Amino acid sequence: MQTTMKPLLGKRIVVTRAARQAAILSKKLQDLGATTLEIPTIEIKPPSSTDQIDHAIKNLGSYDWIIFTSVQGVESFMSRMAVLQTDPEVLDSVRVAAIGPATSAALEHLGRSPDYVPDEFLSERIARGLGDLQGKRILLPRADIASKKLPLLLRDRGATVVEVTAYRTASPDELNSEKLKMAFKAGVDIVTFTSPSTVCNFVQAFGDVEVGKYLNNVRVACIGPITFEAAKKVGIDVNVVANPHTIDALVEAIVDDIGNL
Repeated sequence: MQTTMKPLLGKRIVVTRAARQAAILSKKLQDLGATTLEIPTIEIKPPSSTDQIDHAIKNLGSYDWIIFTSVQGVESFMSRMAVLQTDPEVLDSVRVAAIGPATSAALEHLGRSPDYVPDEFLSERIARGLGDLQGKRILLPRADIASKKLPLLLRDRGATVVEVTAYRTASPDELNSEKLKMAFKAGVDIVTFTSPSTVCNFVQAFGDVEVGKYLNNVRVACIGPITFEAAKKVGIDVNVVANPHTIDALVEAIVDDIGNL
């Protein structure tokens, strides 16, 4: 029986996602023949204080919209609702937006389908797609270091935006330059970045001077334009940018890139 050659056979790919999320991307790459090296460059932690998010949950009825911009934001918010013993049906009193299909799926898995998902998973699209925002109150539960672009766009359209820290991102204690250098010395074909934080912590752990040397002849793949800009800012040349900005599209873009070499 003739077998089809897997397109990523023999490729060694570094996955920098947080440990809890890395397996999803790794499995998709492995199914296409790749060998994956999971080296998380970010770690998800609870907020230093839950006062802000708890207050928001207790006053959900005062908001017109909640916007979730990540799976982790959904999970962290719902986790606090459970701790506070808040009935999930309270989310029916407010309109809910998700920035992309993965975030939407996380909401649906937890029992709430979003009212709006933009056709492109960008801050500009979600800000424009919510309709008239003049005088509307919007809750934005996100990471502690999330970009200020979305709240600025929403405020420009007349909304009152309340930002609360749903979770923190940090560099894992076990991440260090020696661990990264050993992996790259053993041979790496592609490194993937799925958020600006994965890029920044990768460079910080490696050391600014060392990054270019170790990424020489390594393909770099980013999940979207925001991550691409973060890589460009620190001097990393990017070969692949997924469109749409999802894990599935990232995998497809990697396959296409390898096929065109």
